[in-house]
Amino acid sequence: MNEWKIIVQIGLYATVSFGREPFKPRDGSVPFLVYFPSRYRGLCVGTLLSRTVVITACVCIADPSVHEHDTRPINVVTGATYRHPRRGIRVQVTKIIIPKLSNSTGERAYTIQKSPAILILAKRVPDVLAEIPLRPIDIDYKGDEVLALHEECLMPGWHFFYKGDKIYPVHKFLLQRNIRVQYLIIVKKSLWCNTITMKFQKAMTNLGFVGYFDKASSICVKDPDREAQPCHGMYGAPLICRGKAVAMLLAPDAQWSNCTGGTNLVQLFSSSHIRNFMACVSGLFEPEFKLSWEMFKKTIENDLSGNGHFDYLPDVYDRMLDVMSSSEEV
Repeated sequence: MNEWKIIVQIGLYATVSFGREPFKPRDGSVPFLVYFPSRYRGLCVGTLLSRTVVITACVCIADPSVHEHDTRPINVVTGATYRHPRRGIRVQVTKIIIPKLSNSTGERAYTIQKSPAILILAKRVPDVLAEIPLRPIDIDYKGDEVLALHEECLMPGWHFFYKGDKIYPVHKFLLQRNIRVQYLIIVKKSLWCNTITMKFQKAMTNLGFVGYFDKASSICVKDPDREAQPCHGMYGAPLICRGKAVAMLLAPDAQWSNCTGGTNLVQLFSSSHIRNFMACVSGLFEPEFKLSWEMFKKTIENDLSGNGHFDYLPDVYDRMLDVMSSSEEV
């Protein structure tokens, strides 16, 4: 009898611990995720809403301090979850759609940090050419999904900061080559994200924003075990709940500078300040399948016996200094 108890306890422990720490998903299980190098945020993540439409963070393609639109070319890497110059298919962006921006620097900065951007790709990538055939995901921009506290969601991307990781000078971090996914739960914002909410408000006030801070536009998510959290290099990464993209990692000033606070603020696609914008561009959305949430979670999980090692980008790693810094942030 005691032997059976031990086996059950070990099995439960393995399941719970695996669900919290970021893990490499099964190949082809996130066919809606793309990435691109940003001139403003290093690496940014995008989500396919049709075969030729990507939604990402506005901070990845716009600068609050510059009023002219940036017309330099952007190439989105599709069809691969392993970051390498020879992997994936690069598709040029032909059009960028963003919410209307104010001439006021403060208003402009607030809108850019709290809003998504739509990227229109030049061509549709045939399945036969892609390492991972592209498939768009459904997005909840109407607020149909009523999310509850402690509800479990997930976020995919290429940079999760683990407790105990090194923090390099000038907030430099190591980016992994392989995509990873982390399960996060929705928590009370006033309890877990109050500090970074105030940090964002202070940053916007310093830029001259004097308008209303819409606190209902974002939700707070965290890893209950505080083992890791999404970090810089993941702006534009979607939060997926119940099989739909419901929110996105957007505002840099609303995140922990050293990625060690254990929580993240993510902006809802159904926020009132972007409701008209999302309704306007919704005609471009062409989801091709309905995700069964439970089936998706089973499909995305890779082999538990994997080594789980980190594979850093050599060109980034070589420029780092071997200096240890505190990994606890207050």
